[in-house]
Amino acid sequence: MDGPPGGKGGGRGKPADTTKFYKLLDVDKNASEADIKKAYRKLAVKHHPDKGGDPEKFKEITRAYEVLSDSDKRAKYDRFGEEGLDGDGGGDPTDIFDAFFGGGGRRGGGGGRRRQKTKDVVQPLKCTLEQLYNGQTKKMAITRQVIDKQKGVVTCSDCDGRGVKVEVIRMGPMIQQMQSACGSCGGNGKSFKTKQEREVLEVHIQKGSPDGHKLTFREMADEHPDADTGDVIFVIKQQEHKEFKRKGADLFIERNISLVEALCGFEFTVDHLDGRKLFIKTQPGEIIKPMAQGFDPFADSEGRMEWEVIEDADCPDIDNVAQADTTDVDTLKKACETQLKRKGIDVGVFVISGGRAFFKQGSREEILAAKKTRRGCTMYVVADPNANNHLRMLKALRGEGMPTYKNPFVHGNLFLLLTIQ
Repeated sequence: MDGPPGGKGGGRGKPADTTKFYKLLDVDKNASEADIKKAYRKLAVKHHPDKGGDPEKFKEITRAYEVLSDSDKRAKYDRFGEEGLDGDGGGDPTDIFDAFFGGGGRRGGGGGRRRQKTKDVVQPLKCTLEQLYNGQTKKMAITRQVIDKQKGVVTCSDCDGRGVKVEVIRMGPMIQQMQSACGSCGGNGKSFKTKQEREVLEVHIQKGSPDGHKLTFREMADEHPDADTGDVIFVIKQQEHKEFKRKGADLFIERNISLVEALCGFEFTVDHLDGRKLFIKTQPGEIIKPMAQGFDPFADSEGRMEWEVIEDADCPDIDNVAQADTTDVDTLKKACETQLKRKGIDVGVFVISGGRAFFKQGSREEILAAKKTRRGCTMYVVADPNANNHLRMLKALRGEGMPTYKNPFVHGNLFLLLTIQ
């Protein structure tokens, strides 16, 4: 005949209580697993110590859920009561709560409990356009703090690894407990020694890598015994090239040609990024595509604006949006490109008159339509970006651009930006 595991001999004892855990969760003995889970969720939130509940009550509720949510333990309990669970002792009730609620009981919401991570180290990696075209391996030296394995990690003897100290203060018949971080270990619960270590990392730059691309070395940052090791991240910073401009996988170069060359053909060579010499030749009468309006790969990347100067002119019918007590043209241009632009003011013209400058908004067409002759005034109007497009043309050399990052065997195009002088 079956008896409770680990039971004591010596006669028939009183019947085992097999209802206590059901009563704690306020469910019927035939309750389903879903009913038990629902009941525990409600009671655990109500009685959790962090929410002002009774720790002992919370412990009992969690123990009941731990048993009744496990089919094997529940079967033992239904036959023999708590005595039948000898050797199946419960774990930390807060751990069970965290597992059930995804860590929300202790941390006020969010996902499950995660180990902290030491800070990632982010370093710029300067690369020339040649290096990004051909691919390269660079050796980069880093220094980091690593745990001294010889001295190891030692549990703090002052706080027994808890990281806190409890001080008991007696005030007459009252006893007050004060908890503070351990000064010996800084609240870590452990003491450890680190040493500086130098390592050389081989950074493989793939052909066609884009500007801003990140190359990550996992767990190569500083070490800490209570945290996962962070990463070292190199961020590609593409350097300016004296001749080529890059737009994605396409390359652009600029050349000046004469009107005769545009009509009768021209030829010249280009030193490519991989060392090859490209011989470029056009035939008389060959049609070359004009530049599209608003497109200029060689436009100033810093946002500097081009200005047209009109002497002895003003546009008084357009309201001023700002003014300045200076006539320094460079300062006024910079104000249009920076301070005023950051305030959302797109200046179309500024007028210098009587030792002061007046900024106005409006399209180029509106400003020129409002222009009036006024001696002693000078207008600085934003230039037409497409003014010289009829003198600029594009010639494409297919497949002579950058390798694409996803497939280095596929190349973009090389475009010649030709300006007729």
